[in-house]
Amino acid sequence: MNDINFFSKNNYLYLPTKKNPKVALAVDNIDVAKNAFKLYNPFSRKAKILKSIASKLYVNCNTVANKLRFTNLKPTSEFVKYLERKLEITLITSIYFATEKDKVVLQLQAKNKVYGYLKFPLNDIGASRLLNEKKAIDVLSKQNIVAPLILFDNYKGSPFILLKEVKGEIQIVSKLKLDVLLSSFKKTKKHSLKKHPRVSNLLKKLTALGLYDYIKMIHVICDTSEQEYYEVYEHGDFTPWNLITSNTNVIPFDFEEFEEFGLEYFDIIKYYYQTGRLLSQLSKAELIDSIFKTIRIPEIKILFQLFLFKEIATYKSNNSPYIFEKELLEYILHEKI
Repeated sequence: MNDINFFSKNNYLYLPTKKNPKVALAVDNIDVAKNAFKLYNPFSRKAKILKSIASKLYVNCNTVANKLRFTNLKPTSEFVKYLERKLEITLITSIYFATEKDKVVLQLQAKNKVYGYLKFPLNDIGASRLLNEKKAIDVLSKQNIVAPLILFDNYKGSPFILLKEVKGEIQIVSKLKLDVLLSSFKKTKKHSLKKHPRVSNLLKKLTALGLYDYIKMIHVICDTSEQEYYEVYEHGDFTPWNLITSNTNVIPFDFEEFEEFGLEYFDIIKYYYQTGRLLSQLSKAELIDSIFKTIRIPEIKILFQLFLFKEIATYKSNNSPYIFEKELLEYILHEKI
């Protein structure tokens, strides 16, 4: 899968650096550059400043910028030629390289407009996540939560999906708007935690991963639960960078961690967990306190522990470290919270 080229015949600007790029943006003229910069939505202060400087240079002073030779001219790849034949249109691509190196996301431009966004896997993990996202979009488009796919296809044995552009901004969202969105994910069935399909599936996953100590802990905390919880369509990676705010509503995207039989509150916990940990850089005590005060439900301590078990299972499956999550569990168990 790694030998496929995704460039069109354009001048490309690499950010943050050419040696270690996060994006390769087509910047041949002002209109192309203006569209291309929509693909790059960093949250760190340094990256935001870099985007601001680069976008002003290439969108407002394009002729001068190209003479500086920061860009690299690429020929049209065979994959882009395949897409052009398939869609019967001439395309310009800009490329986002995923942090986990499992996929690329292509912004496709045609006739000075964004045509759509294409996801292409780079390995088996990326392919598995992409197929799960396709499943999510098929399910959620029937509920009018997201738009249906433009295209699902296969190239040299690799599946890929093409999604419609969603216009709006990626930004921090108010809890009220988050609650409105998540209410559309809710189904009608409720279960105790011991009988909830999400908990059952989590136990199966932990068993397959050999994490038996966590299985015992889940049984103990579920025995103490006295509430019932809805089944929901669980996004799985419900974070500010996976939500687009338009003039009228908040639209989710990037459903690679989707669960069809999800557990109520997992997504909202994920949102405040990621914003607190990554954006606000809270300490363990501050993070737990912030989540517990924001999500005011009787069994937030139980649900947060289940959330951490879920995160650990995901990290373990991806061969990623989960030291922070283990330390949080230890903190909750040994501190009077």
